[in-house]
Formats: sequence, structure tokens, C-alpha cells
Amino acid sequence: MEIVKLRNLEIPQQVLVPMKTNTMLDSFISDRGGLLPSCIYVVVGGAGSGKTSWSIDTIHKLQNTNPEKKFLYISGEQDEIDNYELSQKLPGLADLSTLYLAGCQDPKKVLTDVLEQGWDCVLMDSLEVVASRIRTTTGMNQKESSTWVMDLMFKHKKGGNSSNIFTTFMVIQQATKGGNFKGDSSIEFDTTGMLYVRYDEDEGNRYLSFSKNRRGSNKIKQYYRLSNGRMQYIPRVTQNAFVAQEEIVSDRRPRDYRHSFLTR
Repeated sequence: MEIVKLRNLEIPQQVLVPMKTNTMLDSFISDRGGLLPSCIYVVVGGAGSGKTSWSIDTIHKLQNTNPEKKFLYISGEQDEIDNYELSQKLPGLADLSTLYLAGCQDPKKVLTDVLEQGWDCVLMDSLEVVASRIRTTTGMNQKESSTWVMDLMFKHKKGGNSSNIFTTFMVIQQATKGGNFKGDSSIEFDTTGMLYVRYDEDEGNRYLSFSKNRRGSNKIKQYYRLSNGRMQYIPRVTQNAFVAQEEIVSDRRPRDYRHSFLTR
């Protein structure tokens, strides 16, 4: 370890160029407008919250708008048949390069070899399951296997592969019954962002919200809905616009705020 000054470092300019989905999701994810290279985002949600569907749709959008980049989906939980059924609801899943770890006898070696190929963005579903598969096929305990997976991601986040690609990871993780991140607190500290996928019963739609985002804003809600096999984002409005809309509604009909507004 050494003490450095940022002005003396040469930051690779490619890590400052975002990968865009060409949707309003871009401005939600980062101040630069898109998913930036060299990041690790943890996507948190309870069972059935939609975290896997949202993540698959997002990486597919990124692949469509960035055809020169390489994208990989690592499925630790579902096999090919499970994913075929899911692809009937999310057609984009059928176009993703996918690594299936179900039944893999040496997932530690397979992950090492596959990530060495160099990928611009990797979706891992899920951190807990992948670490558990490594634990059951090695002498590691759960904490050691989780640490190994995190260390491997940090290596590639910093361009530690044969192609010198600064990989961004989206890592799915289950939430506790209380709706919070399930895992070691060091994961939350060490990663770029912690993104929650939740369902708003009053609004009738799901929404995204960062509890931490080192590349953009947090504590903001971005609502979305599934339509024709794709996630569609509901426009966000400012607080002033909300007030103006509130005044208009009061003049015309009893107030009903079921429209999906974003509030800070």
C-alpha cells in the first residue's frame, strides 16, 4: 500500500465513458448518464420482488445499445429449462450469453477461466448462491467463498484480465424479511452501489432506489412497469412539478395520487 494524490494518478479515460440503455434509467444510475465501467452494484430485493427480471432486462438493453461491448449473465440458481420458461416473459433473456453453474463440479475454476476472457458487464444471480456452490465444491467456508467471489470481481473491475477490460458487475442478492440487504456489511461498504427493487402497493408499480450510489444520486425512487416483455420507466417529476400537478388535480376532481411520481 502507498499514499497517493489523485492529481498524480493516470485514470483510464475509458472508465469515465458510460454504457447507455437510452432510457431514463441512464440518468438514474449515474451523473454521467449510464452504467459506468469498473463498478460493482448489488441489486437487492425479496423473493418475487422482480430483481432478476429487472437485471436481465437492463443487461439486455445495454447489449442492444452497445453492440461493440461484451455482456455475460451468470446463472447460479436457474438452469437452461428454468430460464427458457422465464424467457417467455422476458424475450431478451434468449439473446444473452449465459454461464450456467447448476451442476458444475468446479465452479471456482470455471468462473476464473470465463471472467479471464474479459467482459464489459457481468450479471451474477446471485452472490449468495454462487458462493455456496464454491463452498460445497472446495474446502472453503461460506465467508471464505464469498470473499473469494468478491476478490475475483474486484480483480476484473480493475482490468485484471487478458483484455484489460474494466468490468462492471451487477450482483443480485436476497433481502432479509425486513427488506434489507442480506450479507456481510463489508460488501455494502466495498461496492459502488446498493440498489433496492421494491413494490409500491399504493402506486401499483415496482420501483428502484439506491441506498448508496457512489456514481450518482441516492434515496430517489424510479418507478417502472413490465410491458410487452420489457421494463418501461415512468417519467420522474420535480417537487415543483408535483405541487403544480397537485393544484390542478384539486381543481378538477378528488385527489388521487396513484400515478407513479418520484419524490426526493
